[in-house]
Amino acid sequence: MKKLYFYPISSRNEKIVSFNPYTFDFVASIEQFFTIVNKDKPSNKGIFDVFKYLFKIEYIIFNWIEDLPEKKGGFFQTLFFFILMALSKLAGVKIVWVMHNRLSHSKKHLWLKDLIFNQLIRKSDFILTHSSEGVTHGENIKQGSKNRIHYFPHPVKDRRNMRQNSTQFDILIWGTISPYKGILEFLRLLNEKNYQNNYKILIIGKSTTQDYFGSLLQYSNDNVNIKDDFIDDVVLKELISHSKIVLFTYAKSSILSSGALMDSIGFGGNVVGPDVGAFADLAKEGIINTYKESDEMFTIIDAVLANNDNFRNESIDQFLQANSWNKFAENIFQLLK
Repeated sequence: MKKLYFYPISSRNEKIVSFNPYTFDFVASIEQFFTIVNKDKPSNKGIFDVFKYLFKIEYIIFNWIEDLPEKKGGFFQTLFFFILMALSKLAGVKIVWVMHNRLSHSKKHLWLKDLIFNQLIRKSDFILTHSSEGVTHGENIKQGSKNRIHYFPHPVKDRRNMRQNSTQFDILIWGTISPYKGILEFLRLLNEKNYQNNYKILIIGKSTTQDYFGSLLQYSNDNVNIKDDFIDDVVLKELISHSKIVLFTYAKSSILSSGALMDSIGFGGNVVGPDVGAFADLAKEGIINTYKESDEMFTIIDAVLANNDNFRNESIDQFLQANSWNKFAENIFQLLK
């Protein structure tokens, strides 16, 4: 089997809250087709760790590498990234980049992140995106790049058999609580329209900062419950099973795809989200409901709540079957082969 280096596989001493199931599932699915040289050798050296494998591998798969400037020693890691891109060509190593977002969710060191992003668009041998919009976005940056950009929907696990029927919440917003997700803007709009008592809402996830979480708490009341808690799959299963809608309020400026979106569908959630990226792709397939502008959000929410028992259809069954992690791995193997 051909050998590849997978980024990131970080040191095992990281806290569980930073564990990313996407990288775990990605590695587990493709190791049937490739030898992943760093699979059992997690590193705390960042991108410098790649060098010791460079002349022993055929591929490097990068995820979120554009966020490198924010890492420890970010400037030097970024400098080495550009050197690595040149060295990989000399070593005959193919660069495979997964373009998860339009741009980094964090605005820190944005000019450096933009340099990395543009380099990846221009120099990657293969670019994977989980949104059809990613193909257009790449082509807009570098004409002709669409020939190297390949759209595969974000893989999903079908766990709908875990879903229950009783409900406690009209709206569930879950996942890391961060400014780019638009939760604060949603709460402000909720209050501006005087809808703060119209729905039973649970907002739950680990907040990136206490200041941001505090700005959300001012909008809590008997109907709007906001919790700064890490949730695992067991808890998530229960929350989705007791919620009529899983709502995503993401800002459109940076988002292309979302693992939380796919987890919500996999658990049988009735999703409402912005009409952008992977959300727009799934809406076209009749799998979720989307809103184009913030003012339209509550109209869509009310319509979905009124027809809550009728949202499941054959499109969801077909989508889940066609986009398993195993199928994704097969697609990657065929592409690189």
